[in-house]
Amino acid sequence: MRTMRRSNRRWLELLMALLAGISVYPLFFIVSMTFKTPEQMAGSPLSLPTSFSLHNYIAAWENMRFYAVFGNTLLITAGAVLLLTVLGSLASYPLARRTEKVYYMVYITFIAGIMLPFQLAMVPLYKLINGFHMVNTYHGAILIFTALNLPLTIFLYSGFLRTSPKELEEAAKIDGCGLFRAFWLAVFPVVKPVTATVVVLCSLNTWNDLIVPLLFLQDQSYRTITIALYMFVGEHVTDWSLLFPGMVLSVLPLTLVYIALQKFIIKGIAAGAVKG
Repeated sequence: MRTMRRSNRRWLELLMALLAGISVYPLFFIVSMTFKTPEQMAGSPLSLPTSFSLHNYIAAWENMRFYAVFGNTLLITAGAVLLLTVLGSLASYPLARRTEKVYYMVYITFIAGIMLPFQLAMVPLYKLINGFHMVNTYHGAILIFTALNLPLTIFLYSGFLRTSPKELEEAAKIDGCGLFRAFWLAVFPVVKPVTATVVVLCSLNTWNDLIVPLLFLQDQSYRTITIALYMFVGEHVTDWSLLFPGMVLSVLPLTLVYIALQKFIIKGIAAGAVKG
């Protein structure tokens, strides 16, 4: 039996290593392409680069105006994630704690937003934002991304809060804290895992989105990373020597955020989605 278990374990480890290699290969392919000349990309895309020059990265940085588009994307993403963390946690608290039917109906209404595609409300949303003169503004984009990601945020926070002990806020109220102070001092620190999950998932949704910046940030001074990358893709010709380095530069900040918060992410998803 021990020999069979060891053999099965080795086969399982081999399978996991194979799956990991399959998952890592696209990333390796993209990074290797960034060091090739256009001729090497066209002639032998699957081969290793013959040299390791940063010329493509420098050209992509300058053509994208990366410092500007990175600042725009970071400002919009950080603003949306901050609003989502505050509004999502506050809205989820009564939805998770109260048992009346009206709170359940409000919760279902929010969750329905996960199933409705953004394209369904694209035209009326543009008319609304244009009517408030928020096209080509940072706060307009931040509010749109906040609204788009709020259903997922409430879904995760509500599921996690249903599993958290109520004794924490009760003890805070006994010590003289009001409702809001009890929430921020006693409850919010407990939801750190799901907060990390919300930060990563909503950052990904905002950072990588193309449709919202394309529609609502038409001015070049408000261009985001995805729009800058889209400029390298033409109808007949695509500049791969700039597109691949631009992609690596774009995903690097989010990769660092994920590495910093990875120990909280799985815990937050499991507690917020499965137990909830």
